[in-house]
Amino acid sequence: MSFSLPSSPTSPTLHPQAPPPWHYALRTSYTLNYPPNTDKAYLTMANIKRSGETSMHSLAFQSFVDEDARFLTFLLAMNNNSLMGDIRSDPQAKLCWMMPKSKEQYHFSGKFYIASSPTQVTRFPPPKVSDQLPAAVYWETERRRQWSLMSNRTRASFTWPSQGEVPKADRLSFSCQSLDCMMDKEGPRIGVAGTPEEMIKVVHDIAMDNFCLLAYKVTRVGHFDHSVFPPKRTIYTYSLKTNAWSVQDANP
Repeated sequence: MSFSLPSSPTSPTLHPQAPPPWHYALRTSYTLNYPPNTDKAYLTMANIKRSGETSMHSLAFQSFVDEDARFLTFLLAMNNNSLMGDIRSDPQAKLCWMMPKSKEQYHFSGKFYIASSPTQVTRFPPPKVSDQLPAAVYWETERRRQWSLMSNRTRASFTWPSQGEVPKADRLSFSCQSLDCMMDKEGPRIGVAGTPEEMIKVVHDIAMDNFCLLAYKVTRVGHFDHSVFPPKRTIYTYSLKTNAWSVQDANP
């Protein structure tokens, strides 16, 4: 299947020569708190709405980005009007990640970017993170890879109505509760009645077009460890001017 690619920012992006100094601590915390086959991690997000009010959302964590460790990725549905609208109004946002087992908290400041299907038009496409691939190619490849790694239940949720809207839709709207990855299968030809499998492929492609990879570029981290006494608090701040991170201990 061929696909066209959205335009991406052309301004140069500075890249650290090594992962940020907070990255190892975060990966270690993640491994300890979320071993394989456990429930998905959710982070609390807040930003400012167009109205001036503070928004609040729960984001499902998807993955780290090996090519640029400043990025975290999350799941986003194109039809999630509330979350999509708040990000479009202000892509600058705060995140809070509570580690339930290790008694740690990570507070992030940064900016959101939206890697959507090439059939969709969104603001804030992600910047370049790979020297080998253009930004649009890299992020569409990553979006497709993450789609293939999802559980069947998670894929099925992208067929559902917009999250959080009331009144709740009827039960038929949630009838798809398991969806295989069918990226490499053919759908029915136009004007020809398809087989049941081909019609499921149509549902699959609609759901996949609804799936966006929400990329968050971290610029500041506060790491609070209250597993020890006295607790420890460390602040990591990125400087665009020097293209470097500063690390400071702070009062707990």
